[in-house]
Formats: sequence, structure tokens, C-alpha cells
Amino acid sequence: MVRALLGLAVLVYAGIGVWTLIDPVGPMADVGVAATDARGLVELRAMYGGLELGMAAFLGWCLADAARARIGLVAATLTLFGLGGVRLGAWVVLQPPGNLLPALFTVELGGALTGAVALWRTR
Repeated sequence: MVRALLGLAVLVYAGIGVWTLIDPVGPMADVGVAATDARGLVELRAMYGGLELGMAAFLGWCLADAARARIGLVAATLTLFGLGGVRLGAWVVLQPPGNLLPALFTVELGGALTGAVALWRTR
């Protein structure tokens, strides 16, 4: 279960990283993030492309050795808790329109909870 979830995390992080590296404006537009010039495009590619690809590489390294798999799932789980928790908190305070942000924090927190349960069950 740990390695399956970790493999899924590798695919998701890599997919988001490649997508935002190639087209940083497209995926960010749906959540209201925009680049006003080349500096913004560099920042979007670095933070949403590079960071995601780096995380995918780390998780892939963890997946390659059963002894590191739990470490990778801890990293993915805590990252999802951070993303989902902060997104939920900011959404509650700011109350932006639309359904995308609630869908994102639901998926993120659901993934984090799934990871936490898998870690607890395999302790």
C-alpha cells in the first residue's frame, strides 16, 4: 500500500511539474495566478514546475528502495497536509468564488489522510 501510494504521488508531482514547466500560465489561470512579464513566468516555472519535478525525483528515489518508501510517503503526506490545510484556511478567510479551490483542498487533504492511514497501518 505504501509503495502504491508513493508511486501515485510520483506520477502526480511529475505530471504537474511537466505541465507547468511547459505551460506555466494555463494551469495557474484557473486559480487566479498570472504572470505579468518574463519574471513571473520564470517564477511560475521554478515554483510550480521545478519544485514539483524535484519532489517527484525525491519520491521516485524513495520508491526505488523499499527501505526508503515510508520516508517518501511521509514527505508526500506532509506536503499534502500543508497544501490542503493552508488552502482551506485561506479559502475560509477570503471566501473566493468558484468550486476549483474547494475541490483542490478536498483532494489534497483526502490524499494526506490516505497517506497518514497507510503509514499508521504499516507501522
